[in-house]
Amino acid sequence: MELRKAEFSDLDRIMDILADGRSALAALGIDQWQGGYPAREVIESDIARREGVVVADGDMLVATAMVACRDEFDYRYIEGGSWLTESLPDDPCYVVVHRVAVTGAKKNNGIGASILDYALRLARELGCASVRIDTHPGNVPMQRLLEKSGFTKCGTIYISHAEGATPERYAYEKTVRGRNAPAAEAPLHFAELR
Repeated sequence: MELRKAEFSDLDRIMDILADGRSALAALGIDQWQGGYPAREVIESDIARREGVVVADGDMLVATAMVACRDEFDYRYIEGGSWLTESLPDDPCYVVVHRVAVTGAKKNNGIGASILDYALRLARELGCASVRIDTHPGNVPMQRLLEKSGFTKCGTIYISHAEGATPERYAYEKTVRGRNAPAAEAPLHFAELR
């Protein structure tokens, strides 16, 4: 398997993977993504900004995510705790991960962990202090993945695009030891992502 930057030619398959993720969340009784989010325009924007990534198993895309070093407006206020690192809106010091989805046939194969590993590698490369991510309170599988991957639950944030769903999200963060610190061994091949 290979993790690489998403291209516009991947768009239809990315939307299929997200639809599969939407169905999986619904099956768990989670109201996240049950409106129109993430809409095609959001994914197009991820691709245009070179923030979208995909995981390919041969010729088939099996996972997608958004990974970038940029300020996340909804992360500026955190309730019931605090972030592990300090960050300023005009000078973010973290990599953010959103819109993680793995197609049902490939779940529980370490792909989600590999996406998180890529985010940590990117944070090191960019000199960022950490990786931040959030998840729905009902998304226990994602919470387990984050905790198993060494992320710390820092509190609760509230998303502005909940579309009538639960706006609360558990906020997680993992610090990066150092810019040149060795990363954990990854089960995926990481394509040149420039």
